[in-house]
Amino acid sequence: MVIPAWVITGFLDSGKTTIINRLLKDELTEQDILVIQFEHGEIPLTEVDGVRVMSYGKYQLEATPYEVAESIYEELMENPVDLVLIEWNGMEHFHTLEKMFLQFRLKSAISIEKVIYSADAGTMQDQIADTYPISLSQIAASDYAYIQVEENEKVQDKAEILFGINSDLSVFTKEKWNRFVKKLFSYDIRSQMKFLLVFAAVILYLAVNPSFGSFASVFLGVFLQAVPFLAIGVLLSSFIQIYIPPDWIQKKFPKKVLAGQIFAVLAGFCLPVCDCASIPVFKSLVKKGVPLSAAITFMLVSPVINPVVILSTWYAFNGNVKIIAARCGLGILCAVLSGLSYMIVPPVEILRKDPVFGYRGGPMDYQLLNQGEKERSKFTLTMYHAQNEFFTVGKYLLTGIFVSTVFQEMQPIMVQKGMGISLIASILFLMALAFVLSLCSSSDAVVARTIAGSFPAGAFMGFLVFGPMMDIKNGAMLLGGFKKRFVVRLFLTTAILCFLVVLGFAVLGSGGIVI
Repeated sequence: MVIPAWVITGFLDSGKTTIINRLLKDELTEQDILVIQFEHGEIPLTEVDGVRVMSYGKYQLEATPYEVAESIYEELMENPVDLVLIEWNGMEHFHTLEKMFLQFRLKSAISIEKVIYSADAGTMQDQIADTYPISLSQIAASDYAYIQVEENEKVQDKAEILFGINSDLSVFTKEKWNRFVKKLFSYDIRSQMKFLLVFAAVILYLAVNPSFGSFASVFLGVFLQAVPFLAIGVLLSSFIQIYIPPDWIQKKFPKKVLAGQIFAVLAGFCLPVCDCASIPVFKSLVKKGVPLSAAITFMLVSPVINPVVILSTWYAFNGNVKIIAARCGLGILCAVLSGLSYMIVPPVEILRKDPVFGYRGGPMDYQLLNQGEKERSKFTLTMYHAQNEFFTVGKYLLTGIFVSTVFQEMQPIMVQKGMGISLIASILFLMALAFVLSLCSSSDAVVARTIAGSFPAGAFMGFLVFGPMMDIKNGAMLLGGFKKRFVVRLFLTTAILCFLVVLGFAVLGSGGIVI
């Protein structure tokens, strides 16, 4: 039997025990509850029938976390309960909780269902600034935030601080207690679950279809070709993240427009970073005063023309140099034009407020995420970063391969070769497909090759050029650090210029490319 658990985290005196007491008194009556406290504040825990308490100090968390986990496991095996409430220590990294509850024997006994971040509006900002890595880990892991506010005190600014760290948070105050409780007791079918349902339906369809064997062969073939390039890309990207100082490229970047554009293209070629890694660099460049046009050019061009992308494109298209040249050339042209467009009407303000003032790091500073990582060698840290990056980006690759394979097997009549689909429709469709699939640029050429034969020669350049520059995951990352108006403008500018450039290239003969 797996017992559900809710975690209430936050600083000392932020109201964690108050939330637990109210839940026990008003919402969780007539249930067997185990409360596990890793911190004790001024307010004592209310004594309620059916509620047992286990308490541990910070020293035990630091010295013997696995012994603590084992004692909790034994207690639950001897005396099962309906729900576990965990009051987490506000000065302990959330990674410690994950190590204790999400592995070994305790993993089979407890399922962390909800994580609630409790905060006091008056002291929250200063406390987060003082313990940023710890706060970041707790807020980023939370599903909900409950802010203690005084009467008539505005909570919007405080909520924005939390949204800057975790944009998926649902924020509540005591005036919205009923909504908060309703959320705690509801279990929504998230978008990932919806995708899995669609995925299962398609698999079921293919399983009863005679072409399933062909589908499986094509899927595995594309997967095995793409994975090595994804691995190379994340390894190189991780190496750069760990070994190259964050401000190195900022110091080298020229301030003049023309020199900045040239340097942006050269840096984009020399630094084999994927589109995910280029966005944090872009933000840091803007903060350091690098001309916006050059910073945008670097962000857009680096995932298109770096050596790993060139190598994967060469492999996917059997050494077709014309396709490599077209992708790099069109990518450089689109990136430079997009960057220069911001010299015409420069935006007044593009950066969102930092979630914490006075802190020089940020959510993308990977080395600050886990304090224990500081003691590891840089090589070990690089491997750890690459592992996380591989599995994070890998799901997008699998999605892209799956969709492209289904596309090949089903081949809608409207897009079959020679069935009259227009050049403009082909370019728009492939750009939209690249945006939705959100593939890593180090392996997207392998997926593009599987569908290239169904479209006019040259039109699939819209997939190869626009996809690395703009996709769903890029948009989400940009919205986390930049104003919505700037992100919308950047998307529209890049999309329009890519469409026009690719259309012109295709109309002029596609450079003699033959698939």
